Amino acid sequence: MTAGIQDDLHAFATRLLERRGALVDWPPGDAEGSAVLPDDAAAALEVDGQWLRLSTEPYGEGWHVNLAGDFLETSGRLLQQEPRVGTFQVKELYLKRGDLDETVRRAFTWLNAQVRLTATRAVRVEYHTWWFQASIASEDRWETRFPLTLNASSGAEVEIPDPFGLWDIEPNTSAQPQPPATWPHAEALAKARLPQLAADFLRRMDDRLARDRKRLREYYNALLREAEHKSPRGRAKPAEPEQVEAKRRAVQLELRRKLGELDERYRMEAVLKPLVLVRTELPALAVDLSVQRKRARRAYTVYWNPLTKHMEPLRCSRCGRATFSAAFTDDEVELLCAGCAG
Repeated sequence: MTAGIQDDLHAFATRLLERRGALVDWPPGDAEGSAVLPDDAAAALEVDGQWLRLSTEPYGEGWHVNLAGDFLETSGRLLQQEPRVGTFQVKELYLKRGDLDETVRRAFTWLNAQVRLTATRAVRVEYHTWWFQASIASEDRWETRFPLTLNASSGAEVEIPDPFGLWDIEPNTSAQPQPPATWPHAEALAKARLPQLAADFLRRMDDRLARDRKRLREYYNALLREAEHKSPRGRAKPAEPEQVEAKRRAVQLELRRKLGELDERYRMEAVLKPLVLVRTELPALAVDLSVQRKRARRAYTVYWNPLTKHMEPLRCSRCGRATFSAAFTDDEVELLCAGCAG
């Protein structure tokens, strides 16, 4: 293998590991290096522990960054955990003209601060539409796919039309391929949304579990009653209290074992996986605000979206949810939704 190809493999492996959250110590040109892996990357590479030896040679311990070994297969397992990314843009859209003071006033409720509009600017904003696949495995199985869109500048979740439904959308070849910073927030919002999306399934599993528990208890309670009242075979008199108590304990122990097996059968395992990230750059209006809370002051920016033709919400600094009703902390003027402020 030529030195140029080996250098490319070295650079690719380093970038891939770093993208998966690893700490890589492998200077260019060295035959060996090392990496400290997060748990998910270690599992994908089938590594025990978090330390990984890196080597350009196709033998020995560690990850062999060499086409003579299984490098393509193992790196593919890391890539499978990454969403497919598409970058697009819409070059021109109508932007609202005139004074936006009234538009902002109608859209937002400021709970405990004075807010003043200072400037309005035409900008280009990137929106990240994450598509997730979610599943819950229990006694039955539930699956779905759903999108979630964030304004990459404000971090707020917004509802916009499907980017691929826009007639004037086109590839954005000038977009930088850096890892999107919206991923942690998108993942947190998607996890919080799962119980709502799976509500019918969760309710059905709870009902089935309650039904099966009831049947087990009714069956073993009947055995208990039989043990307490049935005379031993061949005897005219009832069983001794010690014998009844022993049977009662045996039946209760078996009931607990069966209930434990039932709980294990209905145990739920949820999996959330990013499938696709659609990065769409749009023209928008940035509205700069000056927020004064007591003696503290801070600048915020809200956005008017040309697709929805409405103001976009702000993001709560505590829970991360989108809100049009905002309060602010005293010293740092951090934005809080009404729920977190309360």
